[in-house]
Amino acid sequence: MKKHLANIITSVRIILPPLLFLSNELTGLFIIVNLICAARDLLDGPIARITNSTGTTGAILDTTGDILMYTGMMKVMIVSRKIPIWSVKWLAATLIVHIISVVIALFWFGKIYFIHSASGKALGGAVFLIPFAFIIGTGSVHMALTCAVSTYSSIEAVVIQIRTKIPDADVWSWKKLIRKNEGAAALPGKNGETVNR
Repeated sequence: MKKHLANIITSVRIILPPLLFLSNELTGLFIIVNLICAARDLLDGPIARITNSTGTTGAILDTTGDILMYTGMMKVMIVSRKIPIWSVKWLAATLIVHIISVVIALFWFGKIYFIHSASGKALGGAVFLIPFAFIIGTGSVHMALTCAVSTYSSIEAVVIQIRTKIPDADVWSWKKLIRKNEGAAALPGKNGETVNR
């Protein structure tokens, strides 16, 4: 049971977000679902590491949970006309850059994964706080900051994918990657061939 606890927690993040699509306003249900999903997002990774149960399934469930939660939340924010359209376009553009980083990983290593960096975690926190920023009246400022973090995070993800020698989703920052790569020999790629970059 302990080995599956993190995946069970993450699965809740996949089951609950569809409830966000039932709302067109910042209702109590919306806030509760958002808080539960965010709490689960904070818990699943550390629990997986503590129980030594990290793996591909958990990473896929985690990314799926993030996509469902953020999509549901953004749907409510857009429909309720709380979020400026310029920021939606900006975030969409940075999402495309994140997807480019995934395509780079697929090309170099034959694996599909998003980078889990410190800036990515900061972006997740900023996105989670969007509805609360609009509730307290600081929405536009918060959106500008979120877009800035998203821009940095997406560019960093591409840099990490280009510079990495080993397929690794958990890279804290591009600076740590550079230190990690220093002195490392060329390592095998997707079919055992050497990856030199």
